[in-house]
Amino acid sequence: MSKEKIGHLDRQKLIDYGKMRAEQGAGPVTLGIDIGVIMMVITHAAAVHGLDISPEPVDLARVALKRLGLIGKGTERDRRPTTDELNRLFRCFDDNERLTLPMTRCSVPAFGGSDLG
Repeated sequence: MSKEKIGHLDRQKLIDYGKMRAEQGAGPVTLGIDIGVIMMVITHAAAVHGLDISPEPVDLARVALKRLGLIGKGTERDRRPTTDELNRLFRCFDDNERLTLPMTRCSVPAFGGSDLG
């Protein structure tokens, strides 16, 4: 897709791209994000740079991919991270010198424990 000229993108090429991404393991939410980014780029190119390109093929491809079941909502998850997973995450926060927010201090109460972090 990156080698494709923006003016040559049509509905079928976008549908083929979506199918290829799904075969590679991209889920419905990820594929929806991919198509959304393409739509954003095309809309920006038309609005800001005056390119003569329509976002309509992207809309049509999105509808087709949705009807094919390749674009959709994510499934709700109810698994909570383990204490070990949280502590590894907090260590990552604490070891990141570029991070200016006190992420561990802010996150521990949200996960309900003073034994974390």
